[in-house]
Amino acid sequence: MLDVSESKLTQYIVHFVGDGLVLGEESYQQPEMMLEAAFTQLAFNKIDIEEQFEFFHETDINLNEMYTYITGIFKQTDSFIEQSKNIATHLHSASGHPNIKNGELFIGLFENCLWNMEAKKVLAIVKMEDKEIFLDVKNDQNKMSVNGIDGINVRKLNNLAVIVDMGADASPAVFIKTKKKEDVVYWQERFLKIKVVDEHFHKTNLALTECKKYILKEESYTNTEKLGLLNKTLDYFRNEEEFQVNDYIDKVFDHVESTQKDVIINSVKPYETAISEIAIAKAEKTFKRKIKLDTNIEIQVNVQNIEQVNELIEIGFDEKTNRNYYKIYFHEEV
Repeated sequence: MLDVSESKLTQYIVHFVGDGLVLGEESYQQPEMMLEAAFTQLAFNKIDIEEQFEFFHETDINLNEMYTYITGIFKQTDSFIEQSKNIATHLHSASGHPNIKNGELFIGLFENCLWNMEAKKVLAIVKMEDKEIFLDVKNDQNKMSVNGIDGINVRKLNNLAVIVDMGADASPAVFIKTKKKEDVVYWQERFLKIKVVDEHFHKTNLALTECKKYILKEESYTNTEKLGLLNKTLDYFRNEEEFQVNDYIDKVFDHVESTQKDVIINSVKPYETAISEIAIAKAEKTFKRKIKLDTNIEIQVNVQNIEQVNELIEIGFDEKTNRNYYKIYFHEEV
């Protein structure tokens, strides 16, 4: 777990990476409190700490440009400006595609970040591509003024990387987030050149994601059937040691058409793996538990198996009102 509540932004710099490259010449130190809070939120608010990556190279890790630049900063902090320019230049060379937007590149060095209760240095790299209009409202001696400011929303998802210095004898820990799925190729593979540390976590996570996606998109299932299948999917992953797609289909689905079976196999076959319990815990937070209706009513469902769902929730159609309805059975309110 990474705790940045007591962290300190010791220096930062901003470059522009786009059709051209504008390199900042000065790093800023000890920003005022509100600015430091904004940069901290920008860097850490959306990061996924549960999936860890590491730098790699096919022959020699020192030939990985980002590994060399970042470890150079960790070893010698007065090289921050020079190495940040190298990082921006490397990102510029990795961004040669018309669909990759221009944007500012924030690079910040944080200290006193707690990793498993141990203080670490952390380098945050954030590519900010979208700007918004904000209203700057001021009250100066009881005189109100309002100005429009073209700025960056620090709560909005950006392409970002957080690199934790694990010490001279260990590889840095890398965590990333991309704004769009399509950005993974250029951000993860071409720019950072990283790979997952725990392959079982990675594949289990992707398998659960694809199974969930199939169930929710399949129009032949009712909402209650979808809830039951999602719960049976979680039960399968909890109870099995390995994910095998044909075994999963046999144990979770009562009946699957051959075309449906092919869709499931094609989407999750590459993710067959030993099952990671950590990935299951992560998935449980996102698996659907609600039936949302167009009347702004939501039905929260925590029933574990599909048979119970069908026994407790009944769906029907009222011809008098020409509307669908749910009938819910229970013994008493709690």
